[in-house]
Amino acid sequence: MDEGKFSSMLIDYKSGLEKMRGDVFGYTVKFLNERIPHYNWVGIYIVEGNDLVLKTYSGPKETEHTRIKIGDGICGLAAKEQFTVVVPDVSKESKYISCFPETRSEIVVPIFKGREVIGEIDIDSDFLNPFVNEDRHFLEEIANLIGRRA
Repeated sequence: MDEGKFSSMLIDYKSGLEKMRGDVFGYTVKFLNERIPHYNWVGIYIVEGNDLVLKTYSGPKETEHTRIKIGDGICGLAAKEQFTVVVPDVSKESKYISCFPETRSEIVVPIFKGREVIGEIDIDSDFLNPFVNEDRHFLEEIANLIGRRA
């Protein structure tokens, strides 16, 4: 997907967000999962104490990993280190916690309120190495918009 398509989608997302009066997390996961073919499962986790707790998701099935310790797995790493983590091939990543056998890659983007991580966007893909810099920038902007509304 090229940068122009991501820019167009960001405009669509912002437009929908401005009209939102309800569940921003639910709107976000559905928007991302439905609009981007290689985003096969999209979840938002929120920080509760020392854990990440799955708030909502959009994808073919539920994960058993609804609570993850900060520091554990890719999700926990992104929250602890406070940066986006991209795993092009989960089979080669020792910290990866498997949710679905078909998952081949993952990107996790922290959601900040000020300088504090309050949650994260977790995306699994059934494709190897599909996440490019445009995905990262697009998702970091989405996370920034969510953080401002939180």
